[in-house]
Amino acid sequence: MKTSDRKISYTPLTQNLKKKYALVDNELESSIRQLALFAKGHLYGLTKKKGITLPQVMFTILIWPLLSIGSLNFFCGNRLQAYFNGKKDVLYDFLKRQNINWRGYRFHVAKQFYKRHSLKHEKILACVFDDTIKRRRGKQVSAVSSHYDHNDSKYVMGQQVLDMGLATSKAYLPLDSQIYVGEKNVQEGKYEFDDARNTLAKDYDVAMNKNKNEMLRIMLMRAIRSGIRFTHVIADSWFGNRDNIKAIIAAKLTGVIRMKRGNLRYIFNDNRYTLTELYALIQRRMTPMKGTKYKAYALNVFLPVPEKDNEELIPVKLLFSAPVSINKDNWGVFLSTDICLSPEEILSIYSLRWGIEVYFKEVKQHFGFLKEQTGDYAVHYASIHLAAIRFIIIMDISLRTGDAFGVIRNQITKRLETITFARLLWELFKALIYGALDGLRDLISVKTIKLIKKAINLRVSDFLATALQLDEDYLQNELKAEACGAL
Repeated sequence: MKTSDRKISYTPLTQNLKKKYALVDNELESSIRQLALFAKGHLYGLTKKKGITLPQVMFTILIWPLLSIGSLNFFCGNRLQAYFNGKKDVLYDFLKRQNINWRGYRFHVAKQFYKRHSLKHEKILACVFDDTIKRRRGKQVSAVSSHYDHNDSKYVMGQQVLDMGLATSKAYLPLDSQIYVGEKNVQEGKYEFDDARNTLAKDYDVAMNKNKNEMLRIMLMRAIRSGIRFTHVIADSWFGNRDNIKAIIAAKLTGVIRMKRGNLRYIFNDNRYTLTELYALIQRRMTPMKGTKYKAYALNVFLPVPEKDNEELIPVKLLFSAPVSINKDNWGVFLSTDICLSPEEILSIYSLRWGIEVYFKEVKQHFGFLKEQTGDYAVHYASIHLAAIRFIIIMDISLRTGDAFGVIRNQITKRLETITFARLLWELFKALIYGALDGLRDLISVKTIKLIKKAINLRVSDFLATALQLDEDYLQNELKAEACGAL
């Protein structure tokens, strides 16, 4: 049936979801609408002039990891027909498009979340940085190099991704990601850019030619320019260096960074000490922290930063911490650029870093993080940002409903799987029903049989399309809502 033959609702809400047979979770539809996922896509190169509509392709790309599938390739081989009559090339060709600004699109979705849940009013708004490794091999895979995996204590081949998010007591919001290529065993794979000025080419240039500390500073300033408010910056010992600390202070933020033992020297009582030397001085002064299994001692010192003609002395607080019952070598240091923070406040703020660890676990296990089986850098670039968008959608539902993140994710997975299998099973039932009808040709005219087949197929197809929110009414309503400013 053509769109022009159907009764179109001009309200931005999907009227069909009010029907009792709408099987997909209404909360999923609500988050997609309220986060304006389809409404502003054209601003970031998300357009489609012919063939399968953009919302159909985007909806399919967004939900496939929620169907408990190991890879996009496997999804295309088994369940793609439940969403549109096309081949996997439709999805892969879309992901390979170089004119799509996936980072900008992700920022758009993240800012909708940021505004809807009033995160800017939270007391602590911590910008958290950390990296993770996706193991990958193959000469045809772009941007692969050797990275040290701290979990396995060895070098592995793969892609390292630096991530930045906003951590608050209310939620963790993933803001930005950047693939990082190391200096060892670099495999560039096959890549070709249509235009060196597009966001994909620029992203690849950063991946190949910037180190992670430079990336951190670029990402921080980009997020600030986008309108995200921060109060603190949290990072682990990899990022504990003078340049990052200077950048954090220049941005008028408070840094809470775990520092590594090294040759970096601090000024205390007019003398210069490394962290190991300072620990030797204060070790006996450490006292147990109430309610914890740790002892700690805080020390105000100066961090000398070389300038052109002299040296700038930055006042910082060092918090030495160690388990009460563990040997003397098991200790750590946290640096705060706000010397007025108490030890309890420093540790409380740094604990917000846990949000990014949970995020890494979720996107790797459930949200398709770099699971597209291709060596094309354009797809890798799209993948890391799409995984974040999927996470944001589920987090949005979790905050609105009050249900736990994992509970929401599992509920949506079950309901999507139900309607997906229903659509696939319909092809089998249709063959059985059509066969039975063809057996009645002696009793019913061929014309009548054709009309019955058409009516059955239309009714069931409309039902399934409505339940998956892929019907023409829904897609047209999105365009109408955007045109009238409702999205």
